[in-house]
Amino acid sequence: MAKSKRAKKWFMLQLWRLQQVAQLLTLVLLALNLALQVFGLIKWREDSPLSTSYIGVPLILLFLAMIIWTFAIIWDLRLKMWRDQAAVLVERNPYTKEKMMSKEVVVMSLVYLPLMEKLGQNDPEINKSLGQMKGWLRRACAEDAVLMRDVKDIIKYLGRDELDILGPEKK
Repeated sequence: MAKSKRAKKWFMLQLWRLQQVAQLLTLVLLALNLALQVFGLIKWREDSPLSTSYIGVPLILLFLAMIIWTFAIIWDLRLKMWRDQAAVLVERNPYTKEKMMSKEVVVMSLVYLPLMEKLGQNDPEINKSLGQMKGWLRRACAEDAVLMRDVKDIIKYLGRDELDILGPEKK
């Protein structure tokens, strides 16, 4: 792998790691910031449990956490925004529609194509579908060099030297 690709991959890994904790840390830091600001603004805290910052700030944090949690529950149960988000994610992901993943290519090649070839000897409809499936595999592998590389990695993992994915029509 080229040095620039390794650097890019390393950078993207670090970015992914940050994104995994970003939402939670943002909420925690926001709540802490608000709690410390509100603590300084409370004038009536003398002679109350809120008079010391060791008790007042955690109580304010707890109150803010309850507000955020309540909003999250409303967002989930009443507004159901996650359903629309999931629908958009599926619609925008090309691998749920027209593109194939490397495992799909290998499974198609090892299981379904030989089965379709055997059944297609007696059924012209299956033989026609076999041609369409091979065309789809051929097009997917030709358009995506990364897909082809990943398919070769899976083939090596399976202990095979080579696999003619597209059959004799490839040539």
